[in-house]
Amino acid sequence: MRCRVCGIDYGVSHECSGLSPFMTLEEVAPPPSELRPFYYIRMAFNIVRWDDMAIRRASRDPNALVYGAALSAVSAALIFLVTALPGMLAHEGRTTGTIFWGLLLGLVFFWTYMAIIAVVQIGLCHAIAKIFLGATGTLAGVMRPLFLGWFVNVLILIPVVGVFAVGIAWTAVLMLVFEEIDGIGRMQAFLISAGINAAFIAMEILVPH
Repeated sequence: MRCRVCGIDYGVSHECSGLSPFMTLEEVAPPPSELRPFYYIRMAFNIVRWDDMAIRRASRDPNALVYGAALSAVSAALIFLVTALPGMLAHEGRTTGTIFWGLLLGLVFFWTYMAIIAVVQIGLCHAIAKIFLGATGTLAGVMRPLFLGWFVNVLILIPVVGVFAVGIAWTAVLMLVFEEIDGIGRMQAFLISAGINAAFIAMEILVPH
């Protein structure tokens, strides 16, 4: 038998190194130990550019989840400010205080809401892949690159076509990560990602807020 991870032929069992024989030195290099925000920003852009190596490196890097959460929080804040601030500035009886506290409380709620949506969406996709398709990855392994790639959701700010741009871009990122990390087929990954993403977008559109 041949191990699906490291590629070694074995008889009854073997101790897997977890490394593919086709990995480059750059891919197996340890993550940076010092503060390197621009390294992870570059990795995030590589992930949304369909860079398989960036996805694999992020999946094994515990720091990627922290930087991904920070980048996602900045992206969510941008979405919230662009969509909510004009309405607050136009509200009758507004003051500097009401605008400040309204933005602060609204941003905290928006961060919490979007974090729950992202975790539930990623968790559902991973659970379906795990239960029905024999996925080999872990939830942490798929969350790390996906949190880095979540910033594509700022495309929602594009007038008229923003919701469609987000649907396409985020589905593509989900598909690639689940294909690469969970080890499932691309079409299977696409169907899961597109189905779950479409359901959440429909819920956002149809459910009154």
